[in-house]
Amino acid sequence: MASANLDVILMAGGFGLFLVLLALIVLSNMLSKGRKETRQRLDRFKARFDHKATLKGEAARSIRVNQQQTGLAASLSELLPRRDQVKKRLSQAGFEADLSRYTTIALGLALTTAVIMFIMGASLVLALALGVIAGIGLPHMWVSARITARTNKFTKQFPEAMDLMVRGLKSGLPVNECIANVGKELPAPTGLEFRRITDAMRLGKQLEEALWETADRLNTPDFKFFVISLVVQRETGGNLGETLGNLANILRQRQAMKLKVKALSSEAKASAWIVGILPFVMLGVIMLMNYDYGIILFTEPKAMMAGTIALVWMMLGVFIMSRMIKFEV
Repeated sequence: MASANLDVILMAGGFGLFLVLLALIVLSNMLSKGRKETRQRLDRFKARFDHKATLKGEAARSIRVNQQQTGLAASLSELLPRRDQVKKRLSQAGFEADLSRYTTIALGLALTTAVIMFIMGASLVLALALGVIAGIGLPHMWVSARITARTNKFTKQFPEAMDLMVRGLKSGLPVNECIANVGKELPAPTGLEFRRITDAMRLGKQLEEALWETADRLNTPDFKFFVISLVVQRETGGNLGETLGNLANILRQRQAMKLKVKALSSEAKASAWIVGILPFVMLGVIMLMNYDYGIILFTEPKAMMAGTIALVWMMLGVFIMSRMIKFEV
């Protein structure tokens, strides 16, 4: 009788977990609808002009593109799924798109974690599973953190780059020279990205193609607005200096609005951190004070199911709070 009740509880818990995950996916899609629409509009505008630049500069490619790496690491890198996406993420983080090195680091982390967990007494299956999670998750998290930090730094520096270009245009310099001056005057990552644009044009690429490649690599709305302004001006004419000056003011206002939103949402963020950390702190206190009472949560099937459901619901609440305080400015 007890086993039958346990099976019913497990089935109900599994079905409830499925419903929670389904609701999580639906909420994520609903909350990110505006961001997706903005990205789609930018992509549609890019498609109007991208084919012209690509056809003109298709023959201008670096010799390094066709170089083939050899060795064990290169062979292992061929097994990576979505290799183009990994290359793009490495470029966004400011690293060289060296998949062999990335694969070597990931494999080293996986093997090290698996060996350490096996020595500490974990089963072979658990050690291998944790090794795979560490080998895939830790490099991904590190690259994501670098992408976020680099993007934020670029966004802060970009209005200053616009001001440099405006001053250069007002003094009579062409657009190519203004871009080269930004690459010389500003530090990384803004100066580095503009130097890459200059180098691409020296290799024979058209300005539009070099700009759209950089926009795809950075994947920031601010730089895409800049590219759109340049492309529209080259197609229709107009005062580019005034346009870029207005764009710089708009970008500064967006940054000020982001800081205001961050300040207003700090209380909700603190609440989310407290709600997320407090159960684990209390569990640690209970385990220290009464180990036999606390270990029941990890040994009894009913307690394990209740703990899993509570953990999923807590994650759902933290996720909803994090999306409620994240605004698209």
